Amino acid sequence: MERVTTLRQNLCSHHLDKRNTQKLKDILFLDLCLESYIRQLTEKIMHIDIGFQGYIREISIILSNLTLSYSWNELGYLKDDWDLLVRPLSHDMRCDNARKVKSVIDRVK
Repeated sequence: MERVTTLRQNLCSHHLDKRNTQKLKDILFLDLCLESYIRQLTEKIMHIDIGFQGYIREISIILSNLTLSYSWNELGYLKDDWDLLVRPLSHDMRCDNARKVKSVIDRVK
């Protein structure tokens, strides 16, 4: 799933511009197919026990994918909070760290 998101980031940042008007249809179609594939992978992962750290990593990838699909500033801030707070603090779940992680997770909801 990480490889697909990386490919989608590359596609959106380097190939999706007005200079590629002849290939724009192909690029958009490829982007839609990659987004659909990530959704399928997400649905499969929901039913597999990959452990807490695995879920934290996959949610980070899903948030990266969402920031590519929607230009909503709050989603970008949420992904930054996830990467800066939840991923590092999830390795040491003391009471104070658990509260910080829960605050970001509540914001995701």
